[in-house]
Amino acid sequence: MSSNGAVYEMYHAMVKQVSAEFKRKYAMVEREDIEQELWLWFAEHPNKVEEWLALPDQKDKDKLFARSLRNSALDYCIKEKAHKSGYNPEDNFWYNKQFIKLMIPAVLSDDWTKFNNTLSNMGRTSKALAESGDFMAFSSDVKVAFDKLNDREKSLVHLFYGEQIDGAELRDRMDADKSQKAVMMEANRAVNKMVKILGGNPPVKDEDYHSNT
Repeated sequence: MSSNGAVYEMYHAMVKQVSAEFKRKYAMVEREDIEQELWLWFAEHPNKVEEWLALPDQKDKDKLFARSLRNSALDYCIKEKAHKSGYNPEDNFWYNKQFIKLMIPAVLSDDWTKFNNTLSNMGRTSKALAESGDFMAFSSDVKVAFDKLNDREKSLVHLFYGEQIDGAELRDRMDADKSQKAVMMEANRAVNKMVKILGGNPPVKDEDYHSNT
């Protein structure tokens, strides 16, 4: 395995870049503290570091390290923000793609009947959730994210997830020069963009692993 000094030289710039990126997002957290947390990630994941450094393609190495460092920075910043703001980070709500897709038809039409029926059929509740404070807030958030899409993305999301037309009709109405799969994937990317607008995916628990040898 490369020495700690070599790892420092290789990933010093990346650590600086990631820490600066999250400092912009979490102004209440010190950039130096984020950097320290990222270097701690290297110390706590010796097996991953050794395996990834041995990869032949530098781009593959950098992609893996960048993903894990951003995940570590996000986890740390969320906890620090909660600590400084006086709340439990477990109280954070994370919007995932499935939840947004479920809400889009109701949010765009302001008709919550089908949404409430869907949740009732899933055994989630017998209450009309559209009348609850939480779901009014969720609805507002999803609408804000939708409004931040560009015009083409809005049309794709509205047709495919709001009106729930099939892929063939989506292609015919949006772009007959593209394949059905390509247009559907474009609609999916638009929903992924909404997830990012609403905070992105939550950090995952990133543990090192042990070699069997």
